[in-house]
Amino acid sequence: MVTMRPTTFLEKGLNSFISVAVLFILFIPILSLDISLLSKKLIFILFLFVYQIAIIVFNENISIGMIITKTSWKNNYPLHNQFVHAILYTASFSTLLFWIYFPFDLFLINMLFIQLPSILLTGATLHGYLSGKMTTVKKI
Repeated sequence: MVTMRPTTFLEKGLNSFISVAVLFILFIPILSLDISLLSKKLIFILFLFVYQIAIIVFNENISIGMIITKTSWKNNYPLHNQFVHAILYTASFSTLLFWIYFPFDLFLINMLFIQLPSILLTGATLHGYLSGKMTTVKKI
């Protein structure tokens, strides 16, 4: 029998970082377009959402980050939970691209005051929890 443990805050973050880094590489040609910065940000968010949907449809909801870090979903979650997670994950991620007072302020608030407490209290990110307590695990 394989023993699994919940992923840590850093492992969850690394999964996202890897996936977003791959998407950014694919996004580089868009940076040369003569369009507004807002348009570029919205296109990147759309890339992320399309990526999320693509991994649901074509790869059993296993992202590139999860493959590299050798993590998996704790359960086989229903399709509607996965789609809600994709929407909420994309919204959560978008805090990286917008700010109010200084760069990344919304992202820091999201990570330190929303995601980290949610992981510590429930074992899942807020978007994972709201999507049906979706959480990732790793083999021991």
